[in-house]
Amino acid sequence: MDENFQATIPSSSPVDLPFTIYTTEQTTNSELEFESNDTRKDKIQQIVLEKLIITITSPQGEDFSFLNNLEIFLSSTNQAEEKVAYLNEVSENIEDELICKVVGQDLQKFVKDDKYKVRLVTVTDEIITQDIDVNIYINFFVDAKLIN
Repeated sequence: MDENFQATIPSSSPVDLPFTIYTTEQTTNSELEFESNDTRKDKIQQIVLEKLIITITSPQGEDFSFLNNLEIFLSSTNQAEEKVAYLNEVSENIEDELICKVVGQDLQKFVKDDKYKVRLVTVTDEIITQDIDVNIYINFFVDAKLIN
């Protein structure tokens, strides 16, 4: 199951201090995904984050060399926030895509809530002179029993 979130890293972000970036709460397409795979919420046994990739969408030619480290959290209306991925000591030679390390816990409670949001906690090691728009791609592995 795939989801995409949009966020902006503001140009006024502090250097060497953690700061938070929130995405808006997003409705998942889980019901449709489950139905198209001949299952439903009550048949889910486990949902695990397989991939979390952050890509710069604007401005063109920007890279993540300004970033020192990053933590990613999920939360929903009915569930407390949990750390789901991270990246420590981002390379100075990184391009416009970050492949984060996933924590690996069962996340079905967030996906079953239908709406959840992503929060990034980042530390930069350079001054950012312009806003940077990013796409956060999330890929979940869903283990579920079939309806029939």
